[in-house]
Amino acid sequence: MERLIARSIFSPATGFLRRSGYDWTCNPYVGCTFACTYCYAMFLPQNRRPKEEWGRWLIAKTNAVALAQRFAPKLAGQALYLASVTDPYLPAERSLHLTRGILETLVPYQPRLTVQTRSPLVTRDLDLLQQFRHVGVNLSITTDCEEIRRCFEPKAPPLADRWQAAITLRSAGIPVILCITPTLPLRQPAEFARRVAEFRPDVVVVQEFEEAHGCFGADTGPQARQLLQRFDWSSADYLRFRDLLRQSLPVYEGEAGFFPPGSPPAQVPSVSPVAARRHPLTLLS
Repeated sequence: MERLIARSIFSPATGFLRRSGYDWTCNPYVGCTFACTYCYAMFLPQNRRPKEEWGRWLIAKTNAVALAQRFAPKLAGQALYLASVTDPYLPAERSLHLTRGILETLVPYQPRLTVQTRSPLVTRDLDLLQQFRHVGVNLSITTDCEEIRRCFEPKAPPLADRWQAAITLRSAGIPVILCITPTLPLRQPAEFARRVAEFRPDVVVVQEFEEAHGCFGADTGPQARQLLQRFDWSSADYLRFRDLLRQSLPVYEGEAGFFPPGSPPAQVPSVSPVAARRHPLTLLS
């Protein structure tokens, strides 16, 4: 891990986050050590290293808390996405406490906060998250199978730990946005859909792999696409799972599901009449 005295940790929201209503993004780290084979961030300009090295390096912005202290007044009431091109709860965060320090600094200014992570370490900061009036945790649980998870997300936390984190967050009163994004191959789609529906996330989002169609921007690497073929998972399989999930609860697809707490979504999710009766749509507070 490298250490950097950074000029900033905050950037104006762009792309789908801007379209979704976010004002700012915050990234206390550069890079990511979870090494997800499908990660779109390796294709973005923030990554200036070879894509083949994604997941093998990390830069910590060691002055992140000091930067947050200077910038925080500008974030009062603003929609903030933490983080857009890294995970704020990487293993390094356990000792560095950069994300925790940022949260401590932000509490008095009350931005409308979304935390995006696949790490159960987020539960360490429940005491701070509970102090935000408008908050949500986007928790990535992308498959139902540890073998598949290890292939696509070799250094990411186990699925069981993420489910436990979701339960802990829910018990603490923190809204949970379940991100099945991208939707990886599933061993038992019907059982996974049942588990998601029984958990009743505040929002659930599904999505196929990113596709840049030869243009510059978010994309999916060849290794992840090869793994899709290995597990015999197709767009038709994804659509069957999506529709199966819609029978039980409202489901957002793609960027439509990424909206700030305290703001209405730009698009109402698709839902079957039965699911609408069982699980009325509720917006994040």
